[in-house]
Amino acid sequence: MAGTTSAARILASGQLPKNNAETRLVEVFSLIEKGNFQRALEQADALTKDHPNFHLAHLVRGDLLKLRYQPSAPVGQAESEAQGASARLAALRTETQARLTALRDRPPEGHLPHQFLALSSQTRHAIAVDASRSRLYLFENTTPAMSGPSATQPFSPPNLKLIGDFFISVGKSGINKRVEGDGRTPLGTYYITSVRDKKTLPEFYGAGALPINYPNALDVQRGRTGSGIWLHGSPPQQYVRAPLASDGCVVLSNPDMERLLDLVAPRTTPVVIAEQLQWIKPSALQADTTAFAAVLETWQTARSQATPETFSQLFDRNAVTKVGGIGKNSGQELLVSPAAKLGVAHLSLLRWQDSNETMVATFEETLNGHNTGVVRRQYWTLHPEGWRLLQDTVLSGTPSQGLKRPVIAVALDEVQPTKKPAPASDSTSAVRQKAESQGPTGSSATPQNKQVQQAVQSWAQAWSQKNMVQYLGAYAPSFDPPGGLSRKAWEAERRSRIVSKSKIAVSLSKMSVQVKGNTATVGFVQNYKADQLAVSSHKTLKLTKRGDQWLITHESVGGR
Repeated sequence: MAGTTSAARILASGQLPKNNAETRLVEVFSLIEKGNFQRALEQADALTKDHPNFHLAHLVRGDLLKLRYQPSAPVGQAESEAQGASARLAALRTETQARLTALRDRPPEGHLPHQFLALSSQTRHAIAVDASRSRLYLFENTTPAMSGPSATQPFSPPNLKLIGDFFISVGKSGINKRVEGDGRTPLGTYYITSVRDKKTLPEFYGAGALPINYPNALDVQRGRTGSGIWLHGSPPQQYVRAPLASDGCVVLSNPDMERLLDLVAPRTTPVVIAEQLQWIKPSALQADTTAFAAVLETWQTARSQATPETFSQLFDRNAVTKVGGIGKNSGQELLVSPAAKLGVAHLSLLRWQDSNETMVATFEETLNGHNTGVVRRQYWTLHPEGWRLLQDTVLSGTPSQGLKRPVIAVALDEVQPTKKPAPASDSTSAVRQKAESQGPTGSSATPQNKQVQQAVQSWAQAWSQKNMVQYLGAYAPSFDPPGGLSRKAWEAERRSRIVSKSKIAVSLSKMSVQVKGNTATVGFVQNYKADQLAVSSHKTLKLTKRGDQWLITHESVGGR
């Protein structure tokens, strides 16, 4: 049964907990390896008596009984029934090898999964699942409490102590969940959201359940669907389920689940689910922890010091902010008074790396060096030009309304959706169309003004047609890209955002043109529609004349 994995060596390591069912099973395997079959059978008898629903123990006992005699096959047994029994036996033997392999290949002492960049001292436990080992690892966080809330205090990787590891079952179709009902367990970084007592659940869930927040913001961005992913116990007639048996949940034995329920807390306990965990020394994480803490502090500083246009560049194009779970699609809701000095305390960082690199950051906000009780959870994605914020959610506390900076712009260009205006009456529409058809206002319609207006309209038309050559050609070589991007990086970002849309419509209204020599300033309301997004914003372009062309040198959102 033990294959090439030595049960005796696993026992000799002294790392197994005393007298639990799994340890007792390994003791049986050790006796089998030594050829002491009678004693192994006696211990297997005792184990199945104490845990009658431990199917794997029954299989081992049955194999030992086979050594005494070989029963004949039941007369008239259907072929399908025989195949079913064979499949069940194969699953139990797979469970055996998974258990022994995980017990043999223990995590190196003092190492931790590389996803845990930082854990606040307020997070008492952490969970990591290694699907390749059918194993769940439970850690106690011994990171010392911060001595103060100062944002300048260095953040370090966590001190994690492994206090338990348990056999688990994952989805019957494996891992890497993508759609509802695919029978797969998701991969990623999550948090336990609540505790479900067994008294409120069908007996199928055993000792109880710990739901996690799948799908999170990163899953939604990738189009993954489904819900109801839990860590939960086993039905009473089973000690554990087969390695691949659930509809997508992570399933433990009821004794192991009871231990989790006694220890872990909702909202603060992270859960990493990986195909295979990578174990590294905490010191190897320090540089990455420090670097991303600096990203958060830069973001906090930008809330008080950056212009609305610059601040908007820190967001992913699909960004959304939430307060109390209610979406607020305007990054400018986060801008605060220039006098406010915001910082970061009690930081937790969960990293996830696959085809993209992402980060989940949870922290308490500080104001002028003092804790505020406002706890934020943010999802970040790494782009070629740097980290961009995908979602910001206030988990607890109430941000001070008195700190908010007056909002200037209607919305952030292309990022923030706005409500479509109510349909106007025919007479009102006619008046508006007549006013907008009269061209530039605030200046006389000189030939120069008309040329500038035509250049801007051509730029909007190229954008609508996704004509990237004409669109990018409307910008002067001296154009200063927003957000500190290089011209090459900015052009790549614009191509990605524009070409990816199935349909774009850009129209301009309430245009004002001012020309001074070879320079011009144009203000207007930009009405942008793309797929399901509809945005109206005030925009200002500055142009310069080169030969017969008017080219854009500066672009800003907000102000009139």
